[in-house]
Amino acid sequence: TPEKLAGILQATKRGDIRPYLELAEEMEERDLHYLAVLSTRRRQVARIKPSIDEDKARGADKRIVDAVRDLVEAPEFRQLMKNMVDAFGKGFSVSEIVWTEQDGLWRPAAYVWRDPKYFTFDYISRSEVRLAEMASIDGVALPPAKFVIHNPAIKSGIPIRGGFAWLACWAWIFKQYALKDWVSFLDIFGMPIRLGKYHPSATADERRKLLQAVSRIAVDAAAIIPESMVIELLEAKSSAGGGGNPFATLGDYLDKQMSKAILGQTMTTDGQAGGLAQAKVHDEVRIDILEDDADEIAVTVNRDLIKWFVKLNFGDNARAPLVRFPVAEPQDIAIQATALAQLVPLGLKVSQQEVLDKIGFTRPEAGDELLSPPPGAAPGKARVDPDTSQAVRTAATARQHVRGCQCGRGAGGTAFNAEGVGAAVYDDAIVESQELVDEALSDWREITDPLLAQLLRLADGASSLEEVLSRANAAGLDMAPLVAKLATATAISRGLGDVKD
Repeated sequence: TPEKLAGILQATKRGDIRPYLELAEEMEERDLHYLAVLSTRRRQVARIKPSIDEDKARGADKRIVDAVRDLVEAPEFRQLMKNMVDAFGKGFSVSEIVWTEQDGLWRPAAYVWRDPKYFTFDYISRSEVRLAEMASIDGVALPPAKFVIHNPAIKSGIPIRGGFAWLACWAWIFKQYALKDWVSFLDIFGMPIRLGKYHPSATADERRKLLQAVSRIAVDAAAIIPESMVIELLEAKSSAGGGGNPFATLGDYLDKQMSKAILGQTMTTDGQAGGLAQAKVHDEVRIDILEDDADEIAVTVNRDLIKWFVKLNFGDNARAPLVRFPVAEPQDIAIQATALAQLVPLGLKVSQQEVLDKIGFTRPEAGDELLSPPPGAAPGKARVDPDTSQAVRTAATARQHVRGCQCGRGAGGTAFNAEGVGAAVYDDAIVESQELVDEALSDWREITDPLLAQLLRLADGASSLEEVLSRANAAGLDMAPLVAKLATATAISRGLGDVKD
């Protein structure tokens, strides 16, 4: 009842959290929609693959990094992830680490989920998880290196008031009342009212038979009555007494509020129609929430597991690498790949680890079979595709030259026959010439900017072009870099022409 729910919440504020935790468990068992959206949020986080922050690990011992990597890639670690996300509903979760010695290292043999009802919070701050003890309002402090305690920051405040059960409990109880009233309504109006009419002259035996027939219609859907009797089936014309179904409407409204609170949107859970743009916005909201959840999981894992694993095995002064939970954004891979292909050749510096995290790939290990770039595309250098259209036009011009004068030579000195055979060689020359031009223009700013600056100074205050040219001749512009660049390009192009000829 609402009165009992209010009492549970007030008791939770005073430190008696056990009834509230039982309520949180019951909400998941009795409301399938609440369970579905909460499970979706949990699974999204639990399925993220952990990785080592390579930038932070550069200063750490390789043995430690490898040991931590083995730790988070072990099958048992997946169970820890499932245990931690139980905190989304209740506000906190506690997993006990069962340590064992293996291959000279202390490793977790299992991560055991512990019922949160066995724990409480300190009486003063209401933030430190402690072991519940009878006749003690403060509980007992937990030993170090023994428990992984996750408190998702869904909202600011004490952890017990940060779970979705606290936020959704009123919507949940209102929905239970709506369902109860709906079932009661269907019990009365779901089946039509059976009305039997008898003639005033009907005898008592005839009335008894009519009543018996009406009563059995609901069971057998068949009856026999005298010809003089009539049975009518009266149906409720409107379940709401005026259009619509208020029970279903209220239930759908409350479900949408739960979806918004837990997933940040309703489109992927309630089957609403919408365009592609709207769907992308809703999906981005979910990814944004997922990234926050992943960051919080990483903080808990590094604090309660990785730090103690490194201390137990490598000493107090050993540097522990950081574990991250990167969230891939598959809808942006094509856009990011295009941007990288265009910007990296221009000098953009991008971390490989960041790109791997974005697309959900892991860094290859020694001995892995690696994918390699296609022939002609050097690693770290963008492949320059030839200007096919220009090459085709030039080759066509050369073929016309062959047909026109029958000299058998192309415009660039390449031999052709009447069918234009040799055009491929000519196209290669066009591509090489274009590459030579691109190379010559690669540093044109460094060469022309000083010349332009000198010309601007000479033109300042001049009244005519002749005066500018006169000043330039007298000043003696430094043309050596430009002359050297042109001379080099000319020599290379002449050499390429000789080779082709």
